Amino acid sequence: MVYEVSLIIPTYNERDNVPLLVEELFRTVSSCGDIDLEIIIVDDNSPDGTGAVAEEMTQKYPVRVIHRSGKLGLGSAVMEGFKASDRPVIGVMDADLSHDPVILPELISSMSEYDIAIGSRFCEESRVENWRIDRKITSLVGVFLARSLSHVADPLSGYFILRRSVLGSMSLTSPGYKILLEILVKGKYSRVREVSFCFRTREHSVSKLDGREYCLFLRQLFVFYRMKLFGR
Repeated sequence: MVYEVSLIIPTYNERDNVPLLVEELFRTVSSCGDIDLEIIIVDDNSPDGTGAVAEEMTQKYPVRVIHRSGKLGLGSAVMEGFKASDRPVIGVMDADLSHDPVILPELISSMSEYDIAIGSRFCEESRVENWRIDRKITSLVGVFLARSLSHVADPLSGYFILRRSVLGSMSLTSPGYKILLEILVKGKYSRVREVSFCFRTREHSVSKLDGREYCLFLRQLFVFYRMKLFGR
């Protein structure tokens, strides 16, 4: 069995990280004869030239680049990447090198038995490098608020693989950065696996989260809890 996978990587001002990440990803799966990986980079017109750097990677690796007109948001970037793929397995990861590719083969091979596989920050053996106390508190509060909607340890992870059939015909509407939560709430699946990993320190970029993203997340929670209480 060969897993045909599209990995969606949204970017904004990640020109230094993109070459490092792409090379690390394909080096990681190079020994996996059962993984046919393509990367779809969705760039939001990064002013630092990330889109042009990403295009250079297409000469060496199976990489496609979608250039968007402006900073339209992580959620919509992921959705656009999903639409651009016709493969049966799709996934998402960040471009800032915080998501360790070492577990990617395990996430992908989980599709033989599971519908969704999540790189989790909250498994027993997971680790977060240099986790600032304010970021840790924010993450823990967010996960606490979202966990009862999904019953997984890390419903707000940005690192996951799933079968395309999980999406079905549903329309994804999340404007913010936590699209996995919407998939867990609305998707068609029965089995989810969480895989521990090391959430690494960002190398050449900073967090894109701001007050607007947190407000969008709270609104998202309100909508999903209303769906749970009153039906779809």
